[in-house]
Amino acid sequence: MTPMWIAGIVSVGLALVAGWGVPALGMRALMPALERSRMRVVNYRGREVTPGLGLVWVLWAVGVWTVTVVADGLDSVLAMTGTLQPAVYPDVLREAAWLVPVLLVTAAFAFGLIDDAFGGADTKGFRGHIDALRHGRLTTGGLKMLGIGLASLAVCVEPALRRAFDAAGGISQPRTVAFVVLAGWLLGAAVIALAANLINLTDLRPGRALKCYSLLAVGAVAAALPGALGSAAIAEEQVPSGVAPAPQAILVAVVLVILLLGPVVAVWRYDLGERGMLGDAGANAAGALAGFVLAATLPLWGLAVAATLLLALNLLSEKISFSESIEKVPLLRWLDGLGRAHDGSDVAAGLDAGGENGTAATADTGGTDGEAR
Repeated sequence: MTPMWIAGIVSVGLALVAGWGVPALGMRALMPALERSRMRVVNYRGREVTPGLGLVWVLWAVGVWTVTVVADGLDSVLAMTGTLQPAVYPDVLREAAWLVPVLLVTAAFAFGLIDDAFGGADTKGFRGHIDALRHGRLTTGGLKMLGIGLASLAVCVEPALRRAFDAAGGISQPRTVAFVVLAGWLLGAAVIALAANLINLTDLRPGRALKCYSLLAVGAVAAALPGALGSAAIAEEQVPSGVAPAPQAILVAVVLVILLLGPVVAVWRYDLGERGMLGDAGANAAGALAGFVLAATLPLWGLAVAATLLLALNLLSEKISFSESIEKVPLLRWLDGLGRAHDGSDVAAGLDAGGENGTAATADTGGTDGEAR
């Protein structure tokens, strides 16, 4: 039996390699090429930067996928040979990796990249894209909205079934079980899609989207931890012999936070240093990931609350400027500028409603494609 402290060290080490090591090394090697590429945008201070920082999520997806597959394979080999029976760290890594859907993040990145590369500034917001669809015209923002929505529906099937299975013990009516499945499925997909769009809308200044994503991701893990501890406490037989349920639940949460925040640390200095920006590709991928953690772990009532709040913020973005609102609140203004190379005081007032990471030519009330140029 693997001691708990060894399992903890190995689990954290693997999470650091997959979530931070691979993305950090990859982006460090890629930055010279990205900065020389023809794909450049003008940020809120008039500087040309690369919108390619979102590639960190592709590197992250490859890293997480590779490490988890190799860890599972190694565990199987060791178990068959009797060298290590059973190993704890694959269980921890497997449970954490279930909450980091590689395919969803890759899909959100791909649809965001299409909008980055081919999108225009002529159509903005939910209303603009829906109106275009009504007239038989599909915009890149509309494609992104539909694509991420369908991907969200696909990844929410299993969480919805898990939620219904957990509740089935106290529900005797099949119709009620069906309602729990359907409601959890639709609300979960809505939370993912709305979170993806919201983080995209915050990519208006250096580091803002990363900060908002980090807050949402850590909040999602914190909201899930009490339920994980409770489940572990009443399902001790599902935990490997000799391992305390609560410590393993906490260890899963720690590993999950490392996996979620690894890409943030990998590109932090490039974003805040105004060498690049996430773009639609990176911001949508980040938001979808944080949204999935919420969708997969919150109870049904929590999903309803999260979906309502996210929808309200998305709709509010079409009426007000987030940048102007942040500037009016001293604490938010300080947090927004924390770590930034420049505080933006030299920016003309007319540029305050900047677009993509503050792109001067756009407004931050762009709805689904708030970064449209």
